[in-house]
Amino acid sequence: MLFIEYDVDGEGTIELVALINAVEERGEDPDGAAWMAWRASLDDQGLGCVGVTADEQRELEETEDPARLVAIVERIILADRATKEAAR
Repeated sequence: MLFIEYDVDGEGTIELVALINAVEERGEDPDGAAWMAWRASLDDQGLGCVGVTADEQRELEETEDPARLVAIVERIILADRATKEAAR
């Protein structure tokens, strides 16, 4: 499963940190739940990480336009932030 790691500073500026392909070698974590549980154990409790759905990943893989790639990643991150901030 693909995950996006990002940071948000005090002013709300978002910085992409990494794209993580969290594939367990023996296929024991197909949906990334174990990886996300580990990620949630870190300092930010997983707030700076979002899993990419299969449809979103397909969209990323099929897009060749760099500006479109950025827009897709931004959309995923902003939706994740909105969900997590609403839960607070």
